[in-house]
Amino acid sequence: MKILEDLFDGKIIKYTLLPLVISIIFWGIIFYLFGDNLLHLISSYAKVLPYGDILEKIINTAGWIVLIILYYLLSISTLGIFSSFFIDKIVLRINEKHYRCTPKNPTFNDTLKGILISLKSFLIYLILFILTFWMLFIPIINVIYQLFMWSILNKKPLMFDSSYLFFDVKEIEKKLGIKAWVVIFLTSLIYFIPIISWFGYTIQLIFVSHLVLRNCKKDN
Repeated sequence: MKILEDLFDGKIIKYTLLPLVISIIFWGIIFYLFGDNLLHLISSYAKVLPYGDILEKIINTAGWIVLIILYYLLSISTLGIFSSFFIDKIVLRINEKHYRCTPKNPTFNDTLKGILISLKSFLIYLILFILTFWMLFIPIINVIYQLFMWSILNKKPLMFDSSYLFFDVKEIEKKLGIKAWVVIFLTSLIYFIPIISWFGYTIQLIFVSHLVLRNCKKDN
């Protein structure tokens, strides 16, 4: 019930929409200016991959669909980066409503560290995606593949964003262990739902924040 209540909290929705709008506009500009170049690059790269001939044919036949899919993936994949500017507001709101733990004052260095962690995770995700995106075309395996990739993308940022105001991030990450991985992996299913997936990072953050802040409440 706490999680459901947070999903419809006005303040949380406000700080969810801001990074979403930024991400949509940012990638919209990139694809407007360089869409044709990206499509050509993808088509050329597909030739050297497994099933290269088939992939190249799909890309050349349905280029605009490929660009839409890529735009969607990139816009939701960078939500963690753009959310770094507002994330403390969401976590503090959850704490205020349900836990009343004592936070530290967020600083610019914390925000910068959050951005760098998100950027690092995004670059790892992007490199892995470039090397393995052909797995998207294998039925059943593609579902597990995407859940795994989204977990790689969001695990470190989510753990930092949900805990840095209250804990030593490495300590709480070690304490939660496999629980954090399971929660992040399962909540990644949200990205399969059209429209709602735009809010996927915040939904995951709410789940992980409750997982983290329960420990804070126990410690107090």
